[in-house]
Amino acid sequence: MDLKNLRVKRPKTEIETDEVFWDGIAQKKAESLDMTYRRMETSIPARNFWLLFLIFSAVGAVLLSRSVYLQAAKGKEFLAQAEDNRFLAQKLKAQRGVIYDRNSDQLAFNESNFSLVCKTLVFEKDNLNKEAALQKIAGILDRNKEEIREEINRQYQGSQREFVLAKNLDIDQVIIFNAQAEELVGFEMSEDKKRNYLDSQVFAPIIGYISSDEEGGSGLEKYYNEYLKERSGVAQVEMTAVGKVLDVQSVKEPETGNSLILNVDAGLQKKIFETISATLEKYGAKKAAAVAVDPRTGAVLAMVSIPSFDSNVFSKSLTGKEYQEIISDPNFSLYNRAITGSYPVGSTVKPLLAAAALEEKIIGANQTIDCQGGLELKDGTFKKDWKTHGPTDIRKAIAESCDVYFYTIGGGYGNQKGLGIDRIDKYFGLFGFGTTTGIDLAGEEPGFVPTADWKKERTGQFWYPGDTYNVSIGQGDLAVTPLQLALATAAVANGGTLYEPHVVQKIVDEENNTVKEIAPKVVRSDFISPQNIEVVREGMRQTVKQYGGTATSLNLLPVSSAAKTGTVETSAGEYYHNLITVFAPYEEPEIVLTIIIEKVHKSLSIANAPAKEILNWYFTPEELRPENAASTSTEASMEQNSTSTGSATGTIPEQQPLADPEQNEAEGR
Repeated sequence: MDLKNLRVKRPKTEIETDEVFWDGIAQKKAESLDMTYRRMETSIPARNFWLLFLIFSAVGAVLLSRSVYLQAAKGKEFLAQAEDNRFLAQKLKAQRGVIYDRNSDQLAFNESNFSLVCKTLVFEKDNLNKEAALQKIAGILDRNKEEIREEINRQYQGSQREFVLAKNLDIDQVIIFNAQAEELVGFEMSEDKKRNYLDSQVFAPIIGYISSDEEGGSGLEKYYNEYLKERSGVAQVEMTAVGKVLDVQSVKEPETGNSLILNVDAGLQKKIFETISATLEKYGAKKAAAVAVDPRTGAVLAMVSIPSFDSNVFSKSLTGKEYQEIISDPNFSLYNRAITGSYPVGSTVKPLLAAAALEEKIIGANQTIDCQGGLELKDGTFKKDWKTHGPTDIRKAIAESCDVYFYTIGGGYGNQKGLGIDRIDKYFGLFGFGTTTGIDLAGEEPGFVPTADWKKERTGQFWYPGDTYNVSIGQGDLAVTPLQLALATAAVANGGTLYEPHVVQKIVDEENNTVKEIAPKVVRSDFISPQNIEVVREGMRQTVKQYGGTATSLNLLPVSSAAKTGTVETSAGEYYHNLITVFAPYEEPEIVLTIIIEKVHKSLSIANAPAKEILNWYFTPEELRPENAASTSTEASMEQNSTSTGSATGTIPEQQPLADPEQNEAEGR
C-alpha cells in the first residue's frame, strides 16, 4: 500500500503549529541580527523541554502522593466519616415512671413537650428558599430573623448536625408549624416528655422534683430515681446526603421507668394542707409541719410542710434570674420541716417519759405526786408549773400536762428518785429520738438528745438537775423531728412497736409485669411492757375524755381518740411553738396525726382545732364529706321522693351541739 496516499493534504495557506513556534522564535532572533544572518526557523533549546518536564513531573508527584495519602493513610477515617454521614444514631425516648397515691390517683406523670429542632446539615444543603423559611420560623417563634440565622450559622460552623432552636412551644405554635412543615425544610418538631405534678405545692415535700440532669432533686423523685428513670433506646437512621431518610433500624429498645404506688392518701394530704394553711392565715403564723402515719405498719399517710414550693417550676429550664426570683419568694421553701425540722417538742414527750419511769419502776401507776404549782430548787430557782394540779397520778399528769410530776420523775425531787439524764437518753433513743428513722426520702435529720458528756465537751460545764428538768418536759437542747414524734406516738398507740416509716407501698415494673412490695419493717418491739404501755395509753385517752384534759375538743370526733398537746418556748419571746400528737380510734388505732405550728402567741393554743377538723374529715364516710355534700344531698332528696319510709344507713350519729371545749382547754400545754 502506498502510504503517501494516506497523508492528509492541507491547502498551501494553512500554517503548521510548529511553524508558528519556530517562526516566532526566528523572528525575534532576526530582529536582533543583521539581515544577512536571518533565518526563517530556529530550534527550541532542550533545557526548556526538561524544565517543562520537571514542572509537570513535580505536580504529578504531589497529586499522586496526596492521593496515596488520602487512600492509604486516611482512607478508613474518611470511610467512617462517610458512614457517619450516611447513618445517624437517634435516641428512642421512653417515659419516666408515674407516681400514684394509695388509691391509684396520679401525683406525678409525664406530658408532651414540644421543641423546634434545626437540622443544620439539611438546612445548609437545601436548594429551596432559605429566606422564606427563616421568615416563617421567625414569625412562629416571634423572634428576630437575623438572630435565628446567626444561631444556625454558629451551630453549623461548630459541626452541629442538629440543635434545639426553641423549647416549650405552645400548642398554637405547633399547629402553625405543622401546617407549613413542607415549606420549612431543615426544621422539624420534636416531641419530648416533661414532668407534671398534681397539686404540686401540696405534695412537694413528698414527691419533690427531678433536676434537668435527672440526678439531683428532692423527695421521692431523688430517692427512687434509679427505679423511676427511663432508659432511652437507640435507632440507626440511614440518610441521603441531603437528609432524606432511607431506613430506620432499632438497635436498642427503650425502657420505661418503674412506677411507684404510695401509702399516701391524696385526699388526706390535701385536707391537712388546706386546713393548716387556713389556720396559719387566721392567726398570722407562717410555718408548720404535719405527719400522718399508720401505727400498724409505719406507712406514711400524709406529710405536709409549709411554706412549700411548686415542683412544676423545675420541669422547665430556668434562667439565673428566674431561679433567683423563685427562691427569694418568702412563700417558697425546699425545706421539708417534717423530716428536717428539729424542734424541742414540749409536753408531747411526757407519755414517753411516763413509760420509761414505769418500766424502770421509778414510780407506780397509781402513786401520786402533790403538785403545788412548781418546785423550788436548791439554788433558789423556782421551776413553775402552768397551774396547780394537786395530788396527781401518772394518768392525770399526762391528761393535764403537769410539769411538776414530770420534773420529779425525770430529775427527782425530795425523796422521789428520778430517771436521770442517762436513762432518759436511753428511752428516748428506744422511741427513735436522736437517730434517723430510715424513711425513704432524702434529707432526713436525726434530731438530738443531749447528755451530760455532750454538755461538758461543748461548754465545759457540768450537767445540772435543772437541765434534766428541762429535757423531762421536752425543752432545753432536745431536738425532735415531727416524723420522729409521730412514730414514737405510734409505738404507744400500737402497744410498743416502733416501725420504720415508708412512703412507697409498691414498685411496679409494667414492662416485665412485676411488682415489688415494700413490707413493714419493725425497728424494735417489747422495749416497754404491755401493761406499762396501756397505762400511758389511758393517760392520753384522758387528755381527750377527762374534764381538765388539754385536748377535750377531740371528744366531738365520730371515733374515740387519745392525744398529747405541747407548747415550746422559743427565742422569739412571747411566741411559742404549738403541737399536738393524736391517735384514733383509741381501741384499734388506724392513724397517728402530729402537727406543729411555729411561733404562735403564747396566749393561743391553736394546733388542736386543725387536728379535730382533719380527723373529723378522715373518719367521715367519703360520700358525706363536705366536698361531696352537694351531690349527696341531691341523691338523698331523690331517694326521699321515691320512697316514704326507711332511713339512711352508714351515717354518723348526730352530735348534740356543745360549747367548743377548745375555748377552755389548757393554754400552751
